[in-house]
Amino acid sequence: MIDTIYFFASKTDICNIFHGIERQFDIKYCMTEADREAGGEMPQMEFDTIDEIADDCHAAHQIQPFYLIAPKTQTMKRYRQALKDRGDIERYRMTYTENGNSVMLKGMRKHEDLTYDYYIHIARNLETEFSGELFKKLVREVKKNCVRIKYSTPIYIGRDMYRRKDGLVFFGERSGCFTLTETDEVKEWYRSPKVREFADKPFEEQLFFLRDVFCGKELKDYRDEEKNFTEDYQNYRVAMSGLWGIRDLSRLKEVFELFDDDVRVPSAMEYLCEACVYAASRQKPDGIGILLEHLHDIPEKGYHCGCEGIVRILSKKKYRERFQESLAGASEDTQVLVREILQSFLR
Repeated sequence: MIDTIYFFASKTDICNIFHGIERQFDIKYCMTEADREAGGEMPQMEFDTIDEIADDCHAAHQIQPFYLIAPKTQTMKRYRQALKDRGDIERYRMTYTENGNSVMLKGMRKHEDLTYDYYIHIARNLETEFSGELFKKLVREVKKNCVRIKYSTPIYIGRDMYRRKDGLVFFGERSGCFTLTETDEVKEWYRSPKVREFADKPFEEQLFFLRDVFCGKELKDYRDEEKNFTEDYQNYRVAMSGLWGIRDLSRLKEVFELFDDDVRVPSAMEYLCEACVYAASRQKPDGIGILLEHLHDIPEKGYHCGCEGIVRILSKKKYRERFQESLAGASEDTQVLVREILQSFLR
């Protein structure tokens, strides 16, 4: 089982983290891949300090693809690979298989739109006394030198970078592309200014756009727009993804008006059901109970995709217990409606 942590950092942050580690451990950083021209000198693949591999002018290639952090006295095994398309080049590799007594350090290449310095991934692949102790200390140093941002999975940003967070655009494997608001809320970021503008529009305006999509006024050729990833298609995805974050469940009345059994947008109604159930399930004490009462707001034309679709999701193991508890406390009209739907599943 791989133990892992991700964080964003400036060069100052990286040095603060690893200088502390270097004072506690006698380590070296081993590049996992390097090329040598035929007849040329063997490339340097082992380094004693983080400063040697986190230098700004070399960062783009030095932290790619990744390093293994190992005891300085450990002999690292590597193998030679001839490149088929380049007879004049030999490639040397180090792998976990032969060098399990190590911790992985990996950086991600920056995109031209992104303004952070580094996105770092540290992982322990195999459990040894050295890798276990080193990884624990690395995690402590990361948390000590980073600000923790609440998100679906925690986001760590180095303190030096955090001080200049305004205007920075971040991208991570587990967090997507985002910026931070003044209150440290994660705000998804989009490359297109038009899409960013749409994402800032009020919830009601985004719902109007969805209505236009579902009645054929927007995204008239859905498949083509999806294939070309047009701005209107991106706006559609923004509006749909926003449904998962609904906090005021009274808004379900407006959302439920979108259900239509004749909608031709692929998977739209299923997605709508899943988003509404997810948003309701997050609300305490009984968001699912509120969701059930709003089933009466689904128009007749959306009965199958809406009413039946939501009850079908609630009947799954993940929600079943809470669904039954909420149904027991629901109004008589709601209980009758839900039982009719459940009976229809058995026909």
